[in-house]
Amino acid sequence: MNRLFIIIITLHIIFAAEAQQTTTINDKKIHCHIEGEVKDNTITGILLVINDGDMRVLPADTIRVHEGRFSHDFYTNTIEMYDLVALEDYNNGCWYALNFFAEEGNVYATFYGRAIDDAPSPTLHSETPLNKELISYKRKKEELYYTPLRQEKDSLEKTGKIFTPEGYILKKLYDECQDRDSLKTLSAQLKQMEKEGRLYTPEYTALAEKADKVYEQMTAHELNYIRNNHTMVSLFLLKDKKHILQNKDQATKQPYIELFENIYEQKFPTSNMTKTLRNWITSLSVQVGTRFIDFTLPDLSGINHTLSKEIEGKIAVIDFWASWCGPCRRTSMSFIPLYNKYKEKGFTIVGIASELESADMQRAIEKDGYPWLNLLALRGTNSIWERYGIPGGGEIFLIDRDGTILAIGATAEEIEKIIEEKLYKE
Repeated sequence: MNRLFIIIITLHIIFAAEAQQTTTINDKKIHCHIEGEVKDNTITGILLVINDGDMRVLPADTIRVHEGRFSHDFYTNTIEMYDLVALEDYNNGCWYALNFFAEEGNVYATFYGRAIDDAPSPTLHSETPLNKELISYKRKKEELYYTPLRQEKDSLEKTGKIFTPEGYILKKLYDECQDRDSLKTLSAQLKQMEKEGRLYTPEYTALAEKADKVYEQMTAHELNYIRNNHTMVSLFLLKDKKHILQNKDQATKQPYIELFENIYEQKFPTSNMTKTLRNWITSLSVQVGTRFIDFTLPDLSGINHTLSKEIEGKIAVIDFWASWCGPCRRTSMSFIPLYNKYKEKGFTIVGIASELESADMQRAIEKDGYPWLNLLALRGTNSIWERYGIPGGGEIFLIDRDGTILAIGATAEEIEKIIEEKLYKE
């Protein structure tokens, strides 16, 4: 994937999130009416879910599409942000999320086709205040930053000035290749050509460099908007920015953290977006060398367990997993021999399963045979995964006897070496 394409995609990613207003309208439930059309007759339903929520563990309403149209009325006590997602796209694991504020009034959505087929992103129209502000903000950013870059890229593409002659030949071979092993080889060759500066033309290289500057300008524009417009739209943009900031240094994160703590946390103290940002800031402190975050969750019998009590005085693995996460379960099973070997020597494991239904967790445990205590984070209970900074795919944390995090994401083999060191050489 080339650098310009990554930058353009990154610009688009910046617009997603979760929100909740802190006041009601005349103490009555808010009535939001959704209407929409679908240009692709293979789409049979539209999912309605809280924005930025994990649809694998949160319930979603399915709005049926009939003859290319759909309609839905729902009520909420507070203004929240939701996502609309094509059912078939979600089932295929590749989707566009059309986010909107559920305000009193009407919203109109248009889905143009399947995300996997590179159809245009769905669009939203609404005259409700927050949606209107959000649509206006997105349109302005599109005009200022996306459109000029896209037009220049399209011009280079039409005139055959993206790839060098040798780059074009290799890219064509890659696009037409059906063999998996050959694809890996061709991909490696493309990366090497790019590294050596032989893949792209000077014109396209210059455009990629320009895109870097455009991204910086867009980031400054966004930060300025958040500083000067203290609305829920800005809170939405601020919350969504955490995805981009996650792997940035503290100096880059700090202006956003300060805006949240000095303005938005106080202005919208009970909103879901505020909760999400609080959890994100908490997760930034979850690092090797810091103390684990304690919590209490039930097991499948409904009995509550406090993590600190379960691992007190032991070296412990905290295994965040889920029945729907194949890689997580393979990782969890790889720890069974380790657990059996060291469970009587001051080592333990506690699993934390994030599930939509408890029965899913039960079936997975019975099939995989985890012999340790497993606790249930049902439908995002207590936002445990978010507080630990886990985006949705599970994680392994190794905790020392004093509660210090020794390792994050280590394999069973790597953890065994640490256990041996701790148990026998201290």
